[in-house]
Amino acid sequence: MKETYYFSHDCNARNDVKILKLRRKLGMEGYGIYWALVEMLREEESYILQIKYIDEIAFSLSVDVEKLNSVIYDFELFVIENEGFYSDRLMRSMDKYKEMLSKKSKAGQKGMKNRYDNKPKLQI
Repeated sequence: MKETYYFSHDCNARNDVKILKLRRKLGMEGYGIYWALVEMLREEESYILQIKYIDEIAFSLSVDVEKLNSVIYDFELFVIENEGFYSDRLMRSMDKYKEMLSKKSKAGQKGMKNRYDNKPKLQI
């Protein structure tokens, strides 16, 4: 089964002070670039994008490199580390999501075991 690319999105993210600074400088275009980057990060197994691909990322989003760099570097929305960048918020959200999936999986396995163990035995 293909995994759905889920991530938590706070309904009031537009009011975060860093996002307000972004919106004030780059408008809703900057906000859109930000969320497109978060979506791209979510699609990556490591949740990290490489800085060396900034030109390709800008091309894929149909934005100029200067605006993209501004979103990444100017608002403290991303952590830049080891030639890559990521969203600390997304990382925390995905950790919680993986933990929840693990708990559900273990509960499902326990339920199936109980169902199997309590299944009436056929008498011959």
